[in-house]
Amino acid sequence: MTSSSRTLVIPRFGDPLEVLELQNRDVIPAGPGQLRLRMKLAPVNPADLNLIEGTYGIKPPLPAVCGNEGLGVVEETGPGVTGWSVGDRVIPPGGTGTWQESVLVAAEKAFAAPEGSSDEFASMLYVNPPTAWGLLHDFVQLQPGEWIIQNASTSAVGRCVIQIARAMGWKTLSLVRRPEVIAELTALGGDAVVVEDPALPKRLKEITGGVPIRLALNAVGGDSAATLSKCVAQGGHLVTYGAMSKQPLKIGNGLLIFRDLHLHGFWMTRRYQERPRSETQAMLQRLGNLHREGKLQIPVEKIYPMENYKDALRHARQESRGGKILLSLG
Repeated sequence: MTSSSRTLVIPRFGDPLEVLELQNRDVIPAGPGQLRLRMKLAPVNPADLNLIEGTYGIKPPLPAVCGNEGLGVVEETGPGVTGWSVGDRVIPPGGTGTWQESVLVAAEKAFAAPEGSSDEFASMLYVNPPTAWGLLHDFVQLQPGEWIIQNASTSAVGRCVIQIARAMGWKTLSLVRRPEVIAELTALGGDAVVVEDPALPKRLKEITGGVPIRLALNAVGGDSAATLSKCVAQGGHLVTYGAMSKQPLKIGNGLLIFRDLHLHGFWMTRRYQERPRSETQAMLQRLGNLHREGKLQIPVEKIYPMENYKDALRHARQESRGGKILLSLG
C-alpha cells in the first residue's frame, strides 16, 4: 500500500483553473465496513465544474474533493466486509470525491461495475445513463412506438436518451441548435432530429404521424422549454433536469388549465437517496447489458493523466466536444 494519495482538492469556490489544487494526502486503511479503492478513471462533468465554482445546487463543506462518479478497484476490505474481494471493480456512490488515487467507501453503498463493461464506460455509468433511464421510466409508462421529445439532445444525457429509447422500442424527436449535428444524432438512433424552431408545434403531425407525445425532457429552460411544452399532448408530462440557458421555465397558463400539462423536476441524486441499493444495482446492470450488446455507448474524446488536470478542465469546457473528458487517476 502506498503511503500517499494524490488528490484534487477544492480549498475555496471559484474558477476551477484557479482554485483547484493537486495535493498529497495520507492513505487511510479501510475501517469496519469499508472498502479502500484505488481509483482508475473519473469523468469531468459539467456538475463537477459547477461544484468547484460554487454554483451547483448544493455546496459541500470545504476543503472538499471533487468528482461525483468514477471507477475504482478494491485494494483492501475492512473488518466485517462480505461480498467484496480485492480486485473487484467498484462504482463508488455519489459524493465520494472520486478525483483522487485512493478513496474509502462504505461497502454497503458501493456498486459492482457491470460484467463485460469497459473501464471507460463503467467510470461514466453513475450519472448520465441512469439520468436518461430515470427520465424515460419514472413519469410515463411508455408503449412501443410512442414518441419522446427533448432538447439538449447533443448532451451526454440526450445521447443516452436516444440510445435507450431506441433499445426500448420508443421514438425520439430531438431538438438541436446546429444543423451540422443532425446526421450524427440520426446515426446514433434518433428518429427525428430537427433544428429548434418556435414553429415546430405546427408541423408536429408531419413528424410523428399524429402520435401524441406524452413525455418531454427539458434541460434548457426559457424559450426552448416553451417550445417543448406546446408539443406535449393532453395530460402529458414536461420533466426538467437542467437549466442550460439559465432562464426560468416559460409555460403558458392555458397549457396548465386546458391541456392539463404536468410539470416535474428530476435530480438523480435524490433518486439514489430514495431507492434501495438493490434496485440501483439492477438498473446499472441493465445499462451495462445495453452497453455490452452495443446499444448504449458514451464516446470519450480524451483521457488526461491526473497531473494534467488543468488541460482536462479546459477541454471539458469546450462546447463542441465529440465525447467525454476523463481523468486517469492511477
